[in-house]
Amino acid sequence: MMKLLMVTHLLLAGLFTVSAQAALYDRGNGMIYDNVLDITWLQDANYAHTSNYDADGKMNWQQANSWAAQLEYGGYSDWRLPSANLENQGNLCNVSCNLGYNNTSSEMGHMFYNNLGNQGLLDTDNNTQSNYGITNSSFTDGNSGDSVSIVNFQNSLYWFADRHSLEVAYSYAFAADNGYQGVHTYSLDGYSWAVRTGDVQPMPVPEAAWLFGMGLISLVGMKRGYR
Repeated sequence: MMKLLMVTHLLLAGLFTVSAQAALYDRGNGMIYDNVLDITWLQDANYAHTSNYDADGKMNWQQANSWAAQLEYGGYSDWRLPSANLENQGNLCNVSCNLGYNNTSSEMGHMFYNNLGNQGLLDTDNNTQSNYGITNSSFTDGNSGDSVSIVNFQNSLYWFADRHSLEVAYSYAFAADNGYQGVHTYSLDGYSWAVRTGDVQPMPVPEAAWLFGMGLISLVGMKRGYR
């Protein structure tokens, strides 16, 4: 019996470890959870257009923030634009920080580079890369192992919620066509991808682990019945 329990413990640990290492989970109803940053994205990266809020989804920075602030989706009303996660941990930043390629500290950068495995125009040694921009928009779901796609991810500019501290008419944005994080004038049109802090439901127990656990309970019951 002791050997059985030890084997069971190792198998269950392995199942949960695989699940815990995965970064993205399809929560259904068009919502994707990132368990590394503890944020939930809309699966539709241009929902402003899909929902007919805007003709093509391209808005200036102020309009984009207004859209996110009024959005109600999946029973939640606390959607926002992604954060650039500026170095001074606030809404403001000087001209030198959080700019450039391969920036994975921002929520958009983490999604673009880490979760989806895309590349920027320049690598970390400033060498030009030929295969840059949105070359992949799918991920492996952390629970089911299925391939899930982000829909309507535009190879263009996406707004951050953050504004620039020294240039009052500028705010931060992420260029998905080349992986560059920079600042742009408020009046420029860009796309908006809604995100919210936290998960949208408790993380379910993986089906295989649940079935294995139920089998173990049955075996323990049978063992006790033979005593």
